[in-house]
Amino acid sequence: MTDSGATARPTVAGEQPGMWSRQGPYLLDWASFGELVGDIATQIRDEDFRPDAVLAVARGGLTPAGFLTCALDVPVQHTIRVRRTADDTRYAAKQAPVIDVGTPPALGPGDRVLVVDDIVGTGSTAEVVLAYLADAGVARSDVRFVSVVRNHQSGYVPDYCPAVIDDWIVFPWETDRESTADCRPLPATAREARP
Repeated sequence: MTDSGATARPTVAGEQPGMWSRQGPYLLDWASFGELVGDIATQIRDEDFRPDAVLAVARGGLTPAGFLTCALDVPVQHTIRVRRTADDTRYAAKQAPVIDVGTPPALGPGDRVLVVDDIVGTGSTAEVVLAYLADAGVARSDVRFVSVVRNHQSGYVPDYCPAVIDDWIVFPWETDRESTADCRPLPATAREARP
């Protein structure tokens, strides 16, 4: 927050102006996380998208991907790591996304893939993963991108995303390494109405 005499904070590398209100991060507790991912599973079932594989974007997408793999009874889960932030600190500087994959997932033409991440900030991670799948021969029409939350300034809107936020978020699996003393609960207004 700034007062009328304060200067605006400099933008962090890779950050879009206005991405974060910087009023204090939101805390997503396990119960709310379960509701959001449950909403995603319901929407995928309602739209009758049946993935052959779930592709978890590590690290943040691992937990929601595991939930969705089980909830949707998907036979295969793969992992792809995309390095985007300089470190794990709040409001960390961003870098161009870099895919870091040991053994490439066995995905190709005809595979229906559900890509899962925890958050979409700018959409650049989604873009690089979608390009990676296209290079593997997976048709864009056979891919759905899931994010538990997305930033309100993101130009990319995932196929499934039940919440929109305007500040940093601490996920339930991050609470052991990050203080939550200054966190706010995720407001009900962050939940997107389902069509």
